[in-house]
Amino acid sequence: MRILFLTPAFPPFSGGGERYVGALARELARRGHEVTVVTSAAQMEQELWLGTAVQQTIFQDVDGVKVVRCPIRPFFGKRNGLLAWRKGMALLSLASNSSATMLFQMARFIPPVFELEETLSSLPGSFDLVHGFNISWEYPLTMGWRYARAKGIPFVITPFAHFGSGSQDRVALNSTMVHQRHVMNDADAALVLTSIEAEGLRQYNITPRYVDVIGGGLDDLPPRLEPEKIAAKYQLHDPFALFIGRVNRDKGALDAAKAILTLRQKGQPVTLALIGQVTPEFNRFYANLNGDEKEGIRPLGVLSDSEKHALLEACTLFLMPSHSDSFGIVFLEAWAHSKPVIGARAGGIPGVVDDGVNGILVPYGDVPVLAQAVRRLLTERELNQIMGQRGHEKVAKKYSWDHVVGRTVVNYQKCLSRSNEDMA
Repeated sequence: MRILFLTPAFPPFSGGGERYVGALARELARRGHEVTVVTSAAQMEQELWLGTAVQQTIFQDVDGVKVVRCPIRPFFGKRNGLLAWRKGMALLSLASNSSATMLFQMARFIPPVFELEETLSSLPGSFDLVHGFNISWEYPLTMGWRYARAKGIPFVITPFAHFGSGSQDRVALNSTMVHQRHVMNDADAALVLTSIEAEGLRQYNITPRYVDVIGGGLDDLPPRLEPEKIAAKYQLHDPFALFIGRVNRDKGALDAAKAILTLRQKGQPVTLALIGQVTPEFNRFYANLNGDEKEGIRPLGVLSDSEKHALLEACTLFLMPSHSDSFGIVFLEAWAHSKPVIGARAGGIPGVVDDGVNGILVPYGDVPVLAQAVRRLLTERELNQIMGQRGHEKVAKKYSWDHVVGRTVVNYQKCLSRSNEDMA
């Protein structure tokens, strides 16, 4: 098959969704399919609103995948301007069900990818279908949908829909605006990551022609580094908890830090290390800590995969109490090292983490309960080991890219078969 992917960013961009798209594209290419990815040139989150240094479209071959990277223009007002624009879109969607046309126009800046439409129109040859990713940064995805409809070929969507922790959750509003629902409803298939995401679509009356839960996979582990040496490099000593992800409120980084500080104030010796892009809101929080508190909270920034996995091997437990994840590949990575995990009962995480079996789920935003969960895994070492081992077994049995790609190809074939039937 000749497959066209549309995604807002692509590796080396380090987000979980981007890593998912990258792994799927590589595996499809390895199986002999011709995959073209049209994306932005962004390599880190802030470039989505600051713009990219790259000023012209770049064509690459990455592990057998044709990758087309378009530049991003700076967003007026930078990050604050983007947040205000997005809030305006959400308010407009809530105010009127007939606002789709205006919202589609506004979505052209989410993110402001330059030359995207011209690039799509100039792609050589033809494609059998289009697969769009990430409804929260929807401009590339919506252009993929328009391209598929103009060409009369199937459109498949993997929305990475984030439904947060309730019907009025701000994260949920960011994935269910009028124009977003229109695109998802018109998809020939929605390939979602968990049953929680599938149920969320139903709750919001989003009804693509077909929905299938295909899950996620775990990449091969990078070359191993000595965990003791890497922990020592960052002055981390047992016990320490590890957070991986965008270091902000939605991902639960602030709650994680507050929970660790609560335990330290009660005499529990524990440190929190945070791997990932540090955001202005976390910097403001961190600046208000005193010297002793900063000793317990260690933002490390973005690390290499090898260092990240070394710290996963060295840590006592992993926690990411987020309400903005549709899956959470980092939980699989923690389980690969037999570590117990703590997540929030929000988004797609309950579809991945089995509460009380291979980890602990807590209400999003409930710092006291989060602190209790961390303390339990610190003090009940037998439980810690049992949960970590159960997680390791679950990864081995359930989460492989071979399974994900197999289900994806089956769904592609179903879409193509139905399309041929409709034309007959």
